[in-house]
Amino acid sequence: MLKVTNIIASILFLVLSISATKISAASENLELVTWGSVLPNATIDTNRASLNVQVEIGGDIPLKTHITAHTPAGNMLQRTNLGYWVPWSGKLDDLMDTFSPKSDNAINFKIFKDEDLSEELFPIKIMVAYRTATELKFGVFDLAGRRTQ
Repeated sequence: MLKVTNIIASILFLVLSISATKISAASENLELVTWGSVLPNATIDTNRASLNVQVEIGGDIPLKTHITAHTPAGNMLQRTNLGYWVPWSGKLDDLMDTFSPKSDNAINFKIFKDEDLSEELFPIKIMVAYRTATELKFGVFDLAGRRTQ
């Protein structure tokens, strides 16, 4: 009986932990740098993907924010300020501003919000970035998918 209870508890923990994922500066002290930060990898529920990444900005004054994705199929995409994923040329000058919200010395990048990614291949390489008056700071991480019923 104890073994069954442990299995049920493990399943509930798994379902609750992948339903809405957030990579947070509060627990990780995530920062972006000009040479590129390696951020913690994330796993999402592919049937209803939600993911936010929060990074500290220190004394920086971000003028623009950017989110890109590189898929295993070779697609390079960027997220628009309306939440759509559109093709990206790979050129920094072609990056769109996502207008990610800034507060309390941090930026909250919304990567996905209740999106169906069940037909996508994983892992997907995600980049989050912000541009100041003088430089671009960015970080990357791998996104894995887990299918749930």
